[in-house]
Amino acid sequence: ARKLYDQYDRYRENSIHDLRFKHADIVPLVARVQGRAGMEVRQVGQSVEGRSINLVRFGQGKTRVLLWSQMHGDEPTATMAMMDLFNFLSASGDGFDDLRQRIRSELSLYFIPMLNPDGAEAFVRYNAIGVDLNRDAVRLQCPESKVLKKVRDELQPQWGFNLHDQRRVYSAGDHPHTATFSFLAPAYDPGQSVNEVRKRAMQLVVALDQVVQKYLPGQVGKWDDTFEPRAFGDNIQKWGTSTVLIECGGLQGDPEKQEIRKLHFVLYLVAFDAIIRESFRQKTIVDYFAIPQHDDNFFELLVRDVTVPFG
Repeated sequence: ARKLYDQYDRYRENSIHDLRFKHADIVPLVARVQGRAGMEVRQVGQSVEGRSINLVRFGQGKTRVLLWSQMHGDEPTATMAMMDLFNFLSASGDGFDDLRQRIRSELSLYFIPMLNPDGAEAFVRYNAIGVDLNRDAVRLQCPESKVLKKVRDELQPQWGFNLHDQRRVYSAGDHPHTATFSFLAPAYDPGQSVNEVRKRAMQLVVALDQVVQKYLPGQVGKWDDTFEPRAFGDNIQKWGTSTVLIECGGLQGDPEKQEIRKLHFVLYLVAFDAIIRESFRQKTIVDYFAIPQHDDNFFELLVRDVTVPFG
């Protein structure tokens, strides 16, 4: 992980440098990976307003991994890191060729970058008709939701990564700093049961947490695991795909989340390596439950000692 972190600038997609990029900014970045290092791109649908939704594939392995980003239009960090990851996967001669070859031969990675391009256009959570896509896993009233469901059903992936951003007001328990990352292995029933599918996701979360702790000790939280019957993460877990939620939060001095983007890039590759080696199986769900639940201990804006005249 440290070597990937140190060499990150070689892969950073410099055309994206802040949070408010749009669909038109990533379309050429996605298109250009077609054919590079065996990567494949195909359009799998379009948004309410007609913007393309694409699926990028890398690898020919038996273990299928589905990653989708920006189902909320104002949550772009994972998409930025995904563009960096595409650059990494198509590189060579940098000391990581063995890792790439392992990924290529053991995994089939499927990426949906920017599932909600209309929301990204306006930098809002919802899609163009005001629907939260992450509450549309059952009704499937929106074309973007139908795309995600169709892709998941066709691929039947063993692993899924649900990629989001969270507000900067959260801490990891009572820690004095913001939670830079929050993880979750979503519940698949109201009783928050743990079957083998969810257990694997919990174990992988522990592996990811242990990596982030080396860079940002005390700044990793666990999202609330109350079952949400309308959410994609909870349902995809229920449908048999071991699903990990990654939420990018805040980091002091990083308003555009470029350092968080860098760590997210590293986490992608740490996760892939752990899946290939099955090293996550050495982790325990006791350690998963020991990750502090995030708490809203901070403020976006706090105004003190203000007198407001009345009358």
